[in-house]
Amino acid sequence: MNAGWQDKTGHERTSEIELKLELAADTAGELLRHPLMAQARALPDQGGALHAVYYDSPDCALHKAGLTLRVRQRDGHRTQTIKAERKARGLALDRGEWETPVDDGPDLAAAAGTPLAPLVAKDDLRRGLKPVFTVDTDRQAFEIERDGATIELALDEARTSTEAGAEHFCEVELELKEGSPSALFALADDLADSLPLRLSPVTKSERGYRLLGQADGAPVKAGRIVIPTQASCAEAFQTIARACLSQIIRNEALLRRGNDPELVHQMRVGFRRLNAAVSLFRPMLRDRDSETVRTELRWAGRKLGLVRDLDVLVARLRKADDQDKGPQVLEETERLRAKTFERLMKTLSRPRFMRAILKAATWIESGRWLTRSKPSARAARELPARALAAEELSLRWRRIRKGAKRMADLNGEDRHKLRIRIKKLRYGVEFFATLFPGIPARKSRKAMLDLLEGLQDTLGKLNDIEVGKTLLDPPFRKWVRKAAGDTKNRERKLLSQAEKASRKLTKAEPFWASTP
Repeated sequence: MNAGWQDKTGHERTSEIELKLELAADTAGELLRHPLMAQARALPDQGGALHAVYYDSPDCALHKAGLTLRVRQRDGHRTQTIKAERKARGLALDRGEWETPVDDGPDLAAAAGTPLAPLVAKDDLRRGLKPVFTVDTDRQAFEIERDGATIELALDEARTSTEAGAEHFCEVELELKEGSPSALFALADDLADSLPLRLSPVTKSERGYRLLGQADGAPVKAGRIVIPTQASCAEAFQTIARACLSQIIRNEALLRRGNDPELVHQMRVGFRRLNAAVSLFRPMLRDRDSETVRTELRWAGRKLGLVRDLDVLVARLRKADDQDKGPQVLEETERLRAKTFERLMKTLSRPRFMRAILKAATWIESGRWLTRSKPSARAARELPARALAAEELSLRWRRIRKGAKRMADLNGEDRHKLRIRIKKLRYGVEFFATLFPGIPARKSRKAMLDLLEGLQDTLGKLNDIEVGKTLLDPPFRKWVRKAAGDTKNRERKLLSQAEKASRKLTKAEPFWASTP
């Protein structure tokens, strides 16, 4: 919740928990006419015309440090705000914020005691601070009571401007003033039932830095997940699911502005990790709402599959040295990839996809699984995550060892199923890593992950050969194997590698079983 206090420097510090949603500018009126807004209390003192100037050094040192320095003007009054991003960003923005009134430009003395202080203590940086972009906002603000929480809703029609250009946008900010963060998502979900709202990870400052060419456009990979050793299953699942969905959302935002195959891959990884998490915690998620969300997540994740398969084939064709039919096959594959990617982008803009993501976020934060009173459901929530982790990892490990011992006898379909099991176990090992601390556990965990990744990679290459045969129209299919270098000899080598890796894997020590 938002807790505000004055620190030792006398300026206001708060912890800001905020949910940001994108909205098409031509639907702002629909939001204001939404039935929920009839219950909202207008906050004219929080709205109006806002003019904000953002400051940074010529090399954008503040931005690189995860900080923003802003002076916002409203009704002749100016307020300086310093914001610090948390290292791990979740579904809702959770930032440190320090505010103080100023007469004109930045008051760097007021940065004392904030994360900005060490930077502005450097003479060169302090002297080099200058305005880098502005954000002009027409804001309408309201207060809404929901599920015992007080939420401020701000409808912002805004324009970010730099010397190089400008961007117009419309967004809805839901800021928690009091109560549980789950109320933010419940309110957003209600609004999204009839409005084209999209969860957005992009802040106003990021839009400005993007215009400056300073935004980080790199694909977002899965980050380290930290679960306290005493965490319950409910706490552990929320931590994991938030991280997975955040990976999906951040890559989607980048994908809508670019066409990097790695963005498709990492977004798909986010879906697969989230589905794996749901599978691991299935005893706790046996309700109708959970099944509905899972179905929609599977639907959304599958939309990325064909594009990713074509990306893999394109990469393999570009590496191959076939000079006969290779160029024709590559040209046809790239044509099909472009057409398929265009369909994917249309899917990302459809209401069903946007609702699927937002409903998943709402379900993670405030789904029925959190409040079901059935004794078995309550027991599943309260079960120590470490106990569930040991049980689930052991179950999956036994199945994988059984399949790995029969590697030489498995057909293509069976190898693919084994690869999926290996991938889910690997995700589980990564999810639950911090539940089993200590040097011995860490060493055996790393050894197991290396073996799992190695076998998964080899089985993946074998699966790529099978999938590659089916992607193109019949006239091109007969050429794909040769064009991609998929000779019988290469296939035999991969099978031999898979058998060797399987023998090593079956001898690995399960770190979760020996940890005290």
